[in-house]
Amino acid sequence: MSSFVGHGLAGFYIYASEKRPASTIGKRFWLIWLIIIACFPDIDYAFPSLRILSSSEQIVRITHSILFSLLLPIITIILLVIGRYKGINILKNNLNNQDNHSLIIHSRQAIFAGLSHITLDFIVGVMPLPLLYPFTSETFKFSFGILPSAGRLSLTNYYFYRNLFIELGILVPLFYSIYLITHQRVKTRLAKVKVSCFLLISTCFLFWSASLSR
Repeated sequence: MSSFVGHGLAGFYIYASEKRPASTIGKRFWLIWLIIIACFPDIDYAFPSLRILSSSEQIVRITHSILFSLLLPIITIILLVIGRYKGINILKNNLNNQDNHSLIIHSRQAIFAGLSHITLDFIVGVMPLPLLYPFTSETFKFSFGILPSAGRLSLTNYYFYRNLFIELGILVPLFYSIYLITHQRVKTRLAKVKVSCFLLISTCFLFWSASLSR
């Protein structure tokens, strides 16, 4: 499984990648909410009853299915639609209430934040995920690991800090490079060199992660 930091970074990147609410309060709320959505499937740590045993006596984390990952995004979209229908500017946008573009953007961000969790966990390649639950309890596992697994949360656990360091080394320069490219901020030679360096750093950490035992 990926760490809470990795999931939080994914939520932050999704927030930064597109247009956000115009007000300061709206920005802070939406950023925090996207991070919550991105981390939400790990709620089974607080509620172990959300983990079940499959017919093969394997622990199945039902919160790590596509349907459950979309639960909070769907609720968010419903609330946004109700707010727009009733003329309530939930996120305090400066856009006209008749403009559906803002609703589409925020709905898309919520969905991406939800799916980002199982995507990151899937490419760790350690624990099989019940992606199609409740339709089937069959689990799916990536054939090899890309991201490091989240080490046991302990202040004295060396592997926790090492894996977190590797995860940040992969995700931070990668997300930042994608952000610069998609926002057309790589027009100068210096900017292109900077992005190339970031991608190289991310690639080096990626090879380190792939070499870890699973």
